[in-house]
Amino acid sequence: MKTAHINAGNEVGGGLVHIVSLLDALKAEQVDLIVLEEGPVAAAAREAGISVYVFEQKNRFDLTVLYRLRAFILGQDYTLIHTHGPRANTLMSFLRPFLEVTWIMTVHSHPLLDFKGRGFKGRMYETIHLKTFKRADGIIAVSNEIRTFLKSQGVPASRVRVIHNGIRFSDLQKQSALVSRETFTLVTVGRLTEIKGYAVLMDALHAFEEQDWQWVICGDGEQMDVLKRKGEAYKLMPQLDFKGWLSESDIRKELRQADVFVLPSLSEGFPMILLEAADEKIPAIATDVGDVREVIRDSSMGWIVSPADPEALKKALTEAHALWKQNKLKSKGDRLRTFASRYSIEKQSRSVLAFYNEIMTKH
Repeated sequence: MKTAHINAGNEVGGGLVHIVSLLDALKAEQVDLIVLEEGPVAAAAREAGISVYVFEQKNRFDLTVLYRLRAFILGQDYTLIHTHGPRANTLMSFLRPFLEVTWIMTVHSHPLLDFKGRGFKGRMYETIHLKTFKRADGIIAVSNEIRTFLKSQGVPASRVRVIHNGIRFSDLQKQSALVSRETFTLVTVGRLTEIKGYAVLMDALHAFEEQDWQWVICGDGEQMDVLKRKGEAYKLMPQLDFKGWLSESDIRKELRQADVFVLPSLSEGFPMILLEAADEKIPAIATDVGDVREVIRDSSMGWIVSPADPEALKKALTEAHALWKQNKLKSKGDRLRTFASRYSIEKQSRSVLAFYNEIMTKH
């Protein structure tokens, strides 16, 4: 089976890690990556030893790329095309009638949020993207919430499979010990966007009664200045450490040195960063979105709170701080790591290959 994965190429964070990790795990198969622009995905894939082909678009409306893509796909004699993201899904839906290949797509996030807040163009892109789902031969949903949405769009259940994200877990013998701090350290990782819920976390910290804490903020994005202004208004800036964009190794370092990982998102699929925090044995406070409950199964591993609820976040932070003071917080991270290790990239790649074969048999 010769497979090509297609992505816009501008993914960062969990989307990038998902694509490159999966391709790396599938390298024993015949697998290539096609991107629509040079960017972080192509760079990370090349570093992992994956074959990358770039088909630049002048802009999102440049459909001349379709002719080049069709000729390339036919010339390479691919058996299966696997698309990731709205732009790749849309282009493949246009190409579908002219290619005799099996088409699989992965839906990484809730489709109604992909273009939220982008005005008329965003609504247009969303409408076009929603029409692609019925044209794919098979769809991988990264969460049960996404599978339910696809069903509401009329996609037959037989074409959809929930396959949770996975990571390559570290060797427990090689993991570094946590750094001892006199300051209760919470860490967040992700794009600084409204959907990530960082403003809600800021509200919770403003009401947090303890003073011996710091928030390490890993990531950048359009909400950076908004969050800084909010921090200044709340007089929290001395306790906020904006790290900006960090490499994967630097993110792991920050996780390793934290006391608790916080995921205050308003929406998620199956967040890979939660698995990465678990790998470092860091207990988590997370909102009840996507399939987060599949990782934090009970209170012995962390806290699950309602999204957009600063009071619930504050309560969880207060409980975590109390356990930290008693030197009892780390045990939750240990249990989280033990349970979350079932979500490995090896298991994910086997599930993806099994789904390929199932859909190809039907196709």
